[in-house]
Amino acid sequence: MQVRPGIAVSAGLHVLLFFYLAYALAFHPAEKPKEEEHAIDMVAPPPPPPPPPPPPQQKVQQPLFIPAPAPRIASVPTTVPDLPIPSQEIKREPKPTVVTEDKPQVTLNPKPISRTTPKYPDRAEDRQISGYVDFDFTIEPDGTVGNPKVIAEVPEGYGFAASAQKAFPQWKFTPKTVNGKPVPSPARIRVSFKLQ
Repeated sequence: MQVRPGIAVSAGLHVLLFFYLAYALAFHPAEKPKEEEHAIDMVAPPPPPPPPPPPPQQKVQQPLFIPAPAPRIASVPTTVPDLPIPSQEIKREPKPTVVTEDKPQVTLNPKPISRTTPKYPDRAEDRQISGYVDFDFTIEPDGTVGNPKVIAEVPEGYGFAASAQKAFPQWKFTPKTVNGKPVPSPARIRVSFKLQ
């Protein structure tokens, strides 16, 4: 039986490898001892000490105020001799006489003997608003209304003054009499608008 050279070489290599491993296991080098590990602990530095308290301030005692004595003033005479004043006559002019005309007194709210009712303004009636108009006028000797002037309209803008100006001149009043004769006299009256 012939042995092939490849098998023989392979078997030889295996034998050599076996012996090498056995030798290496039997005589392996000693392991170096591991160096001791040094742990580093991080420690925070201690807080700084508190600042020392400020030294107490010493109160400085101020010297007491002692007023200086007031200087003495020499006495001065305060009597004044009488001065001679010459006597003079004062001429007073007579007061001028002021002639005042008696202004006729204004009659407030005279009672009419006949009147015409003014038409209620449509705008005020639609909105249910009341108002009035004040007139300055003259009661003529025959009792008619002379020179009527509107002096107030409350509220404005609803047509109260326009309606009153149409009806008021037709009113009649009792004239004022002086010595039995009728004379014109100033008067003031209020024409009111009220919803029924």
